[in-house]
Amino acid sequence: MNILFLSSKSPYPIKDGHSMRTCNILRQISKKHRIFLVTYFLSDDEEKEFNELKKICTEATGFKLPMSQSRIQLCMALIKNIFSFSPFVAQKYRSKEMSAKIVKILSENKIDVVHIDILPLMSNFKLFKKYPTVLVEHNVESLLLKRRVSFTKNPFKRMFWWSQYLKLLSFEKIKVGQVDCCAVVSSNEMQIIKKMNSRARVEIVPNGVDIEYFTPIGNPQENRLIFVGGLNWFPNHDGMNYFCEKILPEVMIALPNVKVSVVGKEDKNFLYSSQITQLGFVDDVRPHVHSAKVFVVPLRIGGGTRLKILDAMAMGKAIVSTSIGCEGLEGKNGFHFIVEDTAQGFAKAVIELCQDSKKREFLGQNARKLAEEKYSWKLIGDKMNHIYETVRK
Repeated sequence: MNILFLSSKSPYPIKDGHSMRTCNILRQISKKHRIFLVTYFLSDDEEKEFNELKKICTEATGFKLPMSQSRIQLCMALIKNIFSFSPFVAQKYRSKEMSAKIVKILSENKIDVVHIDILPLMSNFKLFKKYPTVLVEHNVESLLLKRRVSFTKNPFKRMFWWSQYLKLLSFEKIKVGQVDCCAVVSSNEMQIIKKMNSRARVEIVPNGVDIEYFTPIGNPQENRLIFVGGLNWFPNHDGMNYFCEKILPEVMIALPNVKVSVVGKEDKNFLYSSQITQLGFVDDVRPHVHSAKVFVVPLRIGGGTRLKILDAMAMGKAIVSTSIGCEGLEGKNGFHFIVEDTAQGFAKAVIELCQDSKKREFLGQNARKLAEEKYSWKLIGDKMNHIYETVRK
């Protein structure tokens, strides 16, 4: 088939869960279909590395996001949005350049399916509403925003985010019912979308992992913990704040020599103790994950499923997570990973795993097996291809 694939960000180089999923989906579906990719560049490195995507797509075009180029333009758009019924994110990812390119591709090629890779791009729906369409929800976007509101203390920011939540909820309710299929990453999100709009056709296409790239190696001796995720994203920043304030002090009482590595976008203001090392972006995350005894996911805000936890599962790591952190995964508490929502319980689980190599091995082996059986990218690609075939009919 000819697939028009719309993305809010160029997924290469892979820097976060969103780009990891999008890039791997593209790699899988391009084995069977011709892909016409239209996307935005959110950073200079995305533009520099764009040729990598041109290698797997029939045609790939990227544009700089207008509002990311000017703070004044961004502020004016935010003020203007106060008087609009549309959520700001829907306006943010709309541009004349992208619209013109969509129209051009549709007019010059026999497009069989339009793949919309994130909800805000549905603001372009009128351009391709006559075509079979698939919307991918990496998260239930309105739920993610609602959770953020609950952790916002500043009253003015809270009021702004609440108004955005109401707009986004209304937008999402309508848009999930306009497409031929809405693909979500877990059964939890399927139920939420169906409750949101009973007319929506919803299918589960979970997040995945490269089980050949991420493999188990050895058993580390140092009491090292690892968190993977950019601190520039609010849920990650909040999660690590919570971990450092409430959990780490308890862990240090039992394990005074414990070390914590944070891999992902740095925050220079995030300075809690000498135990914590921010590694920033790394070329290969595997050595850092292998060197840790426990992979921690202390998230309190989020949606979808975290791809980083799938990487850790494929690497056979012992994982301690909040219920939000492992939300949507089919794994069982105490068998594939440990789930703790209290700071005391989380700390106790981390301490126990650092001290018990047999339990770490038990959890790691079970996690690896689950990754192989349920979450390989090949299986995910097959599910996506099946959806294309059904909507085309």
